[in-house]
Amino acid sequence: MEIGQQPMMQSQESKKLNKSSVLTILLSLKAISFYFNSYHSNNLIDSRFVSLEDNNDISSLLDLLKKTLKEFNLSNVLKTKLIINNKLSTLVPNELYNETLNKDYLKYNCDLIDNDTTSIDEIIELDIKNIYVPFENVNNFLIEVFGSFDFFHFSSIFIKKTFNKITCEKCINFYVSPNNGLLNVIIYEGKKLIFSNIFDYSCKEDILYYILFVVDNVKNVNEQSEISIISRKELFNEEIKYLSKFIKKLKIIDENILE
Repeated sequence: MEIGQQPMMQSQESKKLNKSSVLTILLSLKAISFYFNSYHSNNLIDSRFVSLEDNNDISSLLDLLKKTLKEFNLSNVLKTKLIINNKLSTLVPNELYNETLNKDYLKYNCDLIDNDTTSIDEIIELDIKNIYVPFENVNNFLIEVFGSFDFFHFSSIFIKKTFNKITCEKCINFYVSPNNGLLNVIIYEGKKLIFSNIFDYSCKEDILYYILFVVDNVKNVNEQSEISIISRKELFNEEIKYLSKFIKKLKIIDENILE
C-alpha cells in the first residue's frame, strides 16, 4: 500500500497552495480596505477600498463588509486578519496595568456604553498594553465566515513598525499615517514614546492642521523636526504634495504599514 497522495492529487494540492492567500481587512467607521497577499511570498495579489457614503455607524459598516465579501472568492483564504482603526483606545504601561480596570482606563479618553467590550494588544517593544473597544458585531460575523481570525488595533501595528524603524536614539522620531479617515501620530524621543494620538480627518487640510497642532504642543518637537509619513504614494500623492509646501522636513516612507 502506497502511503501519501497520488500524483494527480499532489498536483491539485500544489495548485491550490499556489493560490492560497492571507486576507487582511482594515476597518474604520469611514471605510474598509481589503488586502489579499500570497500565503507563501506575502506579495500583494489583490486589494480593494470601499467607503461608507452616509451613515458612519457599526451597523452600516457591517452591512458594507458583508456585501463586499460576497464579491470575493474566499475559497483559497487560509488566514484572515482584522485590523481595527478607531479612536477608542489607550496605552497603559505594564507596571500600572490591572485587568479589572480596562474600561476605567478607556473612559478618560473615550465615550463608552455599558455593553462595550475591551480587547488588548501586547506591545512588548515598549512594555505597554493597548486597550481598545473592538467592533464586536464585526468579530461575530467574521467568526461565522472564517471560523477563526487574528485581530489587532491599527495603532498597535503602527507603534511596532515605527519603533523598529528608529535608528537615531537621540533624535525626535515623528511618524504619521493617514488611513481610512483617521490620522495616527506617534512621536518618540530616541526610543522613548512621548506622544500617541488619533485624529479624524476628511481632507488634506485637516492632516496639515493636526500635524502642526502636535508640533506646537509637544515638548522638544519643533519646525526643524523631521516628520515621516508612512503611506503608499499612489494613494496619498495629492496630500503629500500639499503637505510638502508647508512642512520643511517631510520624509515619505512609501509602504503599506500592514505589510
